[in-house]
Amino acid sequence: MKPAQFEQHEPETVEEAVSLLESLDDRAILSGGQSMVPMLRFRLAVPETIIDINRIESLDYLEEDDGWLTIGALARHADIEHSELIAEHYGSFADTAPLVADPQIRNRGTVAGSIAQADPKGDWGSVLLAHEGEIVAHGPDGERVIPADEFFLLPYDTTLDENELLTELRVPTPAPREGSAYHKLKRKVGDYAMAGSAARLVLDDDGRIEQAGIGLTAVDITNVRATDAEDHLEGERPSSELFKRAGELAAEQSNPESDEHGDVEYKERMVNVLTQRALGDAAERAGLVKRRVSQ
Repeated sequence: MKPAQFEQHEPETVEEAVSLLESLDDRAILSGGQSMVPMLRFRLAVPETIIDINRIESLDYLEEDDGWLTIGALARHADIEHSELIAEHYGSFADTAPLVADPQIRNRGTVAGSIAQADPKGDWGSVLLAHEGEIVAHGPDGERVIPADEFFLLPYDTTLDENELLTELRVPTPAPREGSAYHKLKRKVGDYAMAGSAARLVLDDDGRIEQAGIGLTAVDITNVRATDAEDHLEGERPSSELFKRAGELAAEQSNPESDEHGDVEYKERMVNVLTQRALGDAAERAGLVKRRVSQ
C-alpha cells in the first residue's frame, strides 16, 4: 500500500515550524520517521500535510549544559549509542540505546520522537521517568517545560498541545555518587519490550540511598514510575534483600495485561526480576561514578 497524497513543508527554524503547526489544520510532524512512515504507508495516518523538521539544524545536539544532559529533537538513537559522554556517565541511556530496534532504525529514529509517540512499550519513557527528566516544548506562546511525570496520559497521548513542537529532552547531570541502568525483556532482537525497568540511585556520603527512580516499560497503559519501590529504597543501604523487596513492590504496582507473550503473573515476575537487576547495576555504578570537573 502507498501513502495517501500529502503536502510537505520543510521549515528551517523552530519558529517557522510552530507557525506551520498553528496555521495548518490536518498536519503531522516528521523527524526520524520510523513510526510515522509506516503509519503513512499503511494509511493508519492520513494527514493532509507533513512538517518535516530535519532541516532545523539547531535541534541536532547531545550535550551537557548548565547542570543538564540535553537531547535535541533531532538527536538519533545512534547518537546516544555511540556517545563517549553517555557511556561514561549515563548508564541507563547507554544500556537502552543498543536495545532499540535494529541499527537501521537507530540511525534515523530520534529519542524525542520516541517520547512524543508515547508508546507504553517504548524504552526511553521509562528512562526519562527514572531520571526525573523534563520535556521542552515550543508553541505560539513560547517555551514550556513539562516534567516527565506529567507528560504521558494514555497510549500515544501526551500533554503536548496540538500547536507545540517538542524541541528538547533533558535530565539532571549525575550527582557524585549516582548510577543508573536499564534492563529489558524482549522475544527477539529488534522487538519491543515485553517488560522493562530503568533504575537510578543516588548515594549519600554514608552510602545510603538519597534518591531513587524506577521507570517501568510495557506493563501499564503508559510508561510509569514504581513510586512504592522508590519510597522503600530511600534512606536505606543498598543490599540484595532491599532490592528484592523493591522488585516485589514494583511488580505489585505494575498493571500488565496477558497476551501471546505471557500472562499477568509471568509479566509481574519479570518486572520483579528486571527491577532487581537494574537496581544492582545502578548501585554498582553509583560506587564508581566520579564526575568530571564542570566544563
